[in-house]
Amino acid sequence: MNQSEIPVVPMPTILIVDDSLSYLAALLDRLERHGFMIVLAQTAAEGLMRAEFAEPDLILLDVVMPDIDGFEACRRLKAGKTTKDIPVIFMTGLTDPKQKVTGFDAGGVDYITKPFQIEEVLARINTHLALRRAHRELQDMVGTLAKAREDIVRNEKLAGLGAMVAGIAHELNTPIGNSLMAATTFEVQTDDIGQHLASEGVITRKEFEHYIQNARLSVDILSRNLHRAADIVTNFKQVAVDQTSSQRRSFLLAEVVAGNVLTLQPTIKRTPFVIKQHVPEDLMMESYPGPLGQVITNLINNAIVHAYDGRRDGLIAVTAQLSAQGLVTLGVEDHGVGIRREDVPRIFDPFFTTKLGVGGSGLGLNIVHNIVTEILGGTISVSSELGGGTRFTLMLPMSAPVK
Repeated sequence: MNQSEIPVVPMPTILIVDDSLSYLAALLDRLERHGFMIVLAQTAAEGLMRAEFAEPDLILLDVVMPDIDGFEACRRLKAGKTTKDIPVIFMTGLTDPKQKVTGFDAGGVDYITKPFQIEEVLARINTHLALRRAHRELQDMVGTLAKAREDIVRNEKLAGLGAMVAGIAHELNTPIGNSLMAATTFEVQTDDIGQHLASEGVITRKEFEHYIQNARLSVDILSRNLHRAADIVTNFKQVAVDQTSSQRRSFLLAEVVAGNVLTLQPTIKRTPFVIKQHVPEDLMMESYPGPLGQVITNLINNAIVHAYDGRRDGLIAVTAQLSAQGLVTLGVEDHGVGIRREDVPRIFDPFFTTKLGVGGSGLGLNIVHNIVTEILGGTISVSSELGGGTRFTLMLPMSAPVK
């Protein structure tokens, strides 16, 4: 069977604000190839609005722009409650040292000189993203001390629905924003060339070729982002139906796993952890995708909270294969702190937790065990070594018992 490897990595979001469409196109093309999620704006006012809604990890800001220049835009960003901590890198052709001092005084963290070299741009971006991640980790550590987790049983379904709402809102924001920017830009270009044709009665071949080039770029941005938005809506809609109805149906396991991992993106984005999926694309089951998704979500969250507690990186692997006995072997594995040997036999007991009093109720894995055995008709086991990681293994029938 063919295996699909779908890494689900929290993609850094970069907002680029520049009134030059050619610079926007060049940066969009090169940075997307390096795994960044790109949000575009052609004016400072538009950039300030997108910064509020897209919550970018970093902003590339042109200095010389009409109406509001980059320095003033940066000052406004630093005055905003939700945008004050976003690092701003100025892009400019200015070489006057006084201008650079002005930029730093406005709150910028670095400069990129036009015309830029993409290697320099990537180096500066990666440096400041790393610093921002470190800052967020410190904030999360402080916040964790004040957190109190709600009762798992009482809030399980509501928490799942809340995560889905937050997930779809966050994931749709970027493609819709990019599509709106492309459509608006194309509308302005079309109005300009229409007015020019009406007044002059003719346009040159060069002007027409330039218009066609911009039109193709706009259509490409629209197509990519709208297809992404449609895929996101389809995934979230199916996950929502599954989790609220708990109905039995046929499904591809890879799609269910990917859909539920997607709902975790708001949580994953604020952590340094990576989730990878290795599930056969054609592995079909007749079971309960809602409860199965709840199990997958709980096990991944368990790894984030317990296995990698206090660590700055970590990998969580979700794997599946069809055994010789016709059972689906589904594994969720981490390389974290592991479990003490004496605690392993008690891991699925109700109210057993190593974090009692600091947010752990001890019910999460007990719920997982009950879903696997009572609803999905399978078994679950755990293997772990202190300091060597933990693997949860589910053995599930391809056709679950009818409830």
